[in-house]
Amino acid sequence: MLDGSVPMGLGNSLLLSLIGMLVVFMELIILAFIITLISKAVRAATERGEQAPAPAAAAPAPVAAAPAVAAPVAAPPVAAPGLTLTDVDAPSAAAVMAIVSDKTGIPLNHLAFHSIKGVIEMDGVEERDAAVIMALVANKLGKPVNKLIFKSIKKVD
Repeated sequence: MLDGSVPMGLGNSLLLSLIGMLVVFMELIILAFIITLISKAVRAATERGEQAPAPAAAAPAPVAAAPAVAAPVAAPPVAAPGLTLTDVDAPSAAAVMAIVSDKTGIPLNHLAFHSIKGVIEMDGVEERDAAVIMALVANKLGKPVNKLIFKSIKKVD
């Protein structure tokens, strides 16, 4: 039939074409299934790889946080490169950075401060308390402190 000695009829040629197309589509379906399996395996391995170091890195963080927090307050203040201080002195900025590090639980060497701006109006609130309030608000909002602007912090009786 396929050796060319006997001419093929219309029905046989359509059937042969249909079988050929089915074979190609079945191969494509199998290939898509294999790619999906490989993709899921790689994704699972990547997620496992990302999650495995995280607990190991998170465990030493509280131990490293205590010395890092105490150092900026006790040491003479040194402004980090690229840090802009507005209406705040260097010791106060160091205190703010230490408080943010302490309250968020993130080691100071893992934080990057771009600018620290002094609070314009603080009625009945000490500077340290205002810094704690700003750090807590930033933590609750899930936003970095440098992206928030506090115009006033007032103590309400």
